[in-house]
Amino acid sequence: MSRSSFVRGAVVAIGCSVAMPSGAVRAQEPETIQAIHEEFARGYMQIEKTRLDRLAKLAARQEPALAAATYEELFRLAIAANMFKEVEPAAAAVIQGGSPSHATSALAHLVKIIAQADRGEYEASLAALKEAVAKAAQQGDAGLSPEEILGITDAYYQRLVHADQIPIAIKAFKFCLENSPRPVIHEFLAERLKRLEMVGKPAPAVRGTDLDGKPFDLAALKGKVVLIEFWASWCLPTEAQVEQFQQAAASYQGKDLVIVGINLDTLQDEGLKPETILPNIRRFLLDHNVRWPTLLNGKGDADYAAAFGVVDIPASVVIGKDGNIVQLDVVRQNLAKVIDRELAR
Repeated sequence: MSRSSFVRGAVVAIGCSVAMPSGAVRAQEPETIQAIHEEFARGYMQIEKTRLDRLAKLAARQEPALAAATYEELFRLAIAANMFKEVEPAAAAVIQGGSPSHATSALAHLVKIIAQADRGEYEASLAALKEAVAKAAQQGDAGLSPEEILGITDAYYQRLVHADQIPIAIKAFKFCLENSPRPVIHEFLAERLKRLEMVGKPAPAVRGTDLDGKPFDLAALKGKVVLIEFWASWCLPTEAQVEQFQQAAASYQGKDLVIVGINLDTLQDEGLKPETILPNIRRFLLDHNVRWPTLLNGKGDADYAAAFGVVDIPASVVIGKDGNIVQLDVVRQNLAKVIDRELAR
């Protein structure tokens, strides 16, 4: 699978988790696209929770063969909705009582792992991961598709990274990499591990000319905190990330924070020529009032995405004042915390 096609395919599964404003605050503020999406998401989550609760109660009173099918449906829906904690009791019941279905058993273990991470029990989630991998090896093919395994693995990756649990993430991905027989999953794990192991090391060089024709050199920004945004005009979650970074730019105006954008439109459809995509890129930047410098990802030394191990978007990297990478893929929950920490160093 090429990097460009993988980037596009991964976008569907990746979204931004954001805090909802209260009803009173929202009523006083101008309505935004993001506010509409958030309100819809709240309503959807409540409806989905009701469905999951009913399925869990149904499975609990069924005989084993029927219960296995219901539990499998329950876990797949919960995973798709990113609602792991909500079905953790059902997963615990399957793990404790066993299931005639290997797929149901595997899904139950995976739900438990993510739910533990959501509660901040990272060491426990790592132990549960090792247990699940060992059990899967004993049972052989668990009946899960590579896409399902990749989706759940990415959910675990995101939780550990956003919680600044890089050492746990490295241990988890190394272990899975050593025990992964499927090539596509092995490739995915290796790519994630490459990014994780960059934390604490000097950032790769970023030298070039931005869209305004001005020279840019990341090395010249030592002494400042640098937030690099990897994005594409065709990626919908990019809008939410841009909004978050604009808020950060306003909050930290006058402080040692520099935001830089790297556009990956050239990776779409196995590579488009810059002159073909520039109108779309400029329109996006104007529509969203983006004022920080933006560079185009290219080939060779200009393939910044490859240098930073970026394989899906939106993605970001925070570079400390010493020029070392200090965080990956910041989101609304940890953006201010990370920036405050690095500015204070």
